[in-house]
Amino acid sequence: MNFSLNIITGKETKEEFILDKPVTYIGRSRENDIVLKDENISKKHVKIVHKTDHLEIYDLKSKNGVFVNEIKIKEKNNLKPGDTIRLGHTRFEIMEADDETSHETVILHSLRPEAEYNLDQNRLKVIYEITTDVTGNQNVKILGDNIFSKIREIFRHDRGYLALFEADGALKPVCLDSPEEPVPLSRSIINRVFQNGESFLLEDALSDEALKEQESVLALKIRSVLCAPLIFNNQILGLIYLDRGIPGAYNQADLEFLKSIGSILAPLIENARLWTELKQRYANAVETLKVTQASLIEAERTAAYVKLAHAMAHEIRNPLMVIGGLVRKTSRAGPDGLKGESLHAIINSVERVESVLKEVDSFVRIPAPEKKLCRIDDLIREEIESHAEQCKTRALRPLLTVNTSHVKIPLDAGLIRKALSMIFKEMLFCVPRGSDINICINESGNEIEVTLGTVMKERSLCKPFDPEIRDKPWSLGLFLNIAHKILSDHGGSLLLDPMAHSAYPIVINLPKSMNVETSVK
Repeated sequence: MNFSLNIITGKETKEEFILDKPVTYIGRSRENDIVLKDENISKKHVKIVHKTDHLEIYDLKSKNGVFVNEIKIKEKNNLKPGDTIRLGHTRFEIMEADDETSHETVILHSLRPEAEYNLDQNRLKVIYEITTDVTGNQNVKILGDNIFSKIREIFRHDRGYLALFEADGALKPVCLDSPEEPVPLSRSIINRVFQNGESFLLEDALSDEALKEQESVLALKIRSVLCAPLIFNNQILGLIYLDRGIPGAYNQADLEFLKSIGSILAPLIENARLWTELKQRYANAVETLKVTQASLIEAERTAAYVKLAHAMAHEIRNPLMVIGGLVRKTSRAGPDGLKGESLHAIINSVERVESVLKEVDSFVRIPAPEKKLCRIDDLIREEIESHAEQCKTRALRPLLTVNTSHVKIPLDAGLIRKALSMIFKEMLFCVPRGSDINICINESGNEIEVTLGTVMKERSLCKPFDPEIRDKPWSLGLFLNIAHKILSDHGGSLLLDPMAHSAYPIVINLPKSMNVETSVK
């Protein structure tokens, strides 16, 4: 027995729904067999099961319930012709359908509902897998292989390929999904696809005058063809092609599905191309930087040697002038003139020359820093203690102030002590006798700043090699150059006041955190 639902009241324009399926779902969602616009009906409200001589209606946990003959059902209820159903504000009457209507319905639904539903589900699953599984891959061939593996169960194609345009305009297959024989690139099919940028469906190649004479089509027994262009940003990147050896294997729905796959694949392919181009540009940039870096290192090494030579000449010249002057004075005074203060000054100058030469040798042999966390304030205190006698002789008073709790930083304690020693040696000659030497440790962004002396806020400080202090004689000091080298190796810097008359005041900057390329020893 066949049944139909006739609308008695409601907003629907259609008056009759044929219940020709084993199970009919009714609700607001488009997934239902009967879709109603009534806002008081749930997305999936009821299902009606078609039995041999009657119907059964089931409430699918709807919000507003199901009423049969104006009585709310609990879970299910039997239906017969003449019964009424109310869902929300829509009322139906169960009617017995005549044979003619039933026959027409069968023709319109020639594909079994269960098969159609499963097919849609499978295609949705494929779209989901394509968008989730292959978006992270930047290799076009792997992208194509993944696509073909996912669509084979749906299209059951004999041959398939993914072809892309190369820089010279030639169309080249980059991914083949076929037996061992090659996939033909039919110029007729390609021209049809690219002429208007439209997809192509061929139900039977042998019925097409332009194709049935082609040897490749005949040899490979091509009958059904699907072909869709890959379009991104109004540009055709290539195409995706499928064929089978039987006529009528594909329909318009298959073509639309392949077009959907192509619309997903096109931006992925373009991204892969751009990624490959970006990697190549990056590799070229890295190679260029390596060459530039090598040139800069060589130039820096040469500049360092020049600075070292200047510093050596500067440091040795002063004591030699003292020695030369004292010797000349002594020679004029006679054989007994070399005594007392003159002898002491000559000895000190000779010792300074020896010290400079020793530091030159040390400068050439400065090792790379092996960093570990150390307290910078403790190292400064130790250095102040080591120069206590010299400070006492000149009545100098070093005063250390710590304005941050972040005093434990990554550094090579031995090398930093050496740098501090070099700075103190240079600085103590410049500080006026009887002065206070204010030493402050502050936190400045990602650096620890150590200031020796008072720095005027409105002044800009410079590094020892900067042009602003190139002509300052004290910028050539060997001790400053050694300290600058050590601090630079730590990722820090030594800064000087270009308006000052000596290497005082001095600012030291050191990074608070370990460089990612430096291991903690």
